[in-house]
Amino acid sequence: MITLERSAAEKIRVLVLDIDGVLTRPELVLGKDGEELKVFSVKDGLAIKFAQHAGIDVAFLSARSSLIVEHRATMLGVTEVYQGEHAKLSRVRRIAEEHGIALDAVAYVGDDIVDIESLMAVGIGVAVADACADVLGVVHHVTDALGGRGAVRETIEAILRTRGDWDRVVQDYIANAS
Repeated sequence: MITLERSAAEKIRVLVLDIDGVLTRPELVLGKDGEELKVFSVKDGLAIKFAQHAGIDVAFLSARSSLIVEHRATMLGVTEVYQGEHAKLSRVRRIAEEHGIALDAVAYVGDDIVDIESLMAVGIGVAVADACADVLGVVHHVTDALGGRGAVRETIEAILRTRGDWDRVVQDYIANAS
């Protein structure tokens, strides 16, 4: 489990998530006609709903583009979806600016070289357990879970538990879902 400083967790207003290797497993499944399939963790999805319920905005950010990502975002109520973004730090800066926050109010979860600058620039940079060695070497927080297998859930739970919000958010979410 990730251990965060309370002051850092309390600042977080936006969570930026890479897609391939973070929200999905680090592999592509292609059908016989070239259609792309992705597997998303339902645990990560529920945690995204918890983060939103706690007032944390969630953004998806990928260097690749896929209609499947748009569909998953719609399912989760994630309205900030940025695809085909190779200069990820520039987009993270714009996200922070659009939200009227400093970079230390952003948490970022990544797994590969294109995520390094963003991971180092934000308030909480998290690598999934199976991130590349270059990423693992620069972050302060690494999940126990692999990408696409609960790493986002682990990150969100750590932020909300550290803030003291986890139990309330879960109870409120369950009460409002009934």
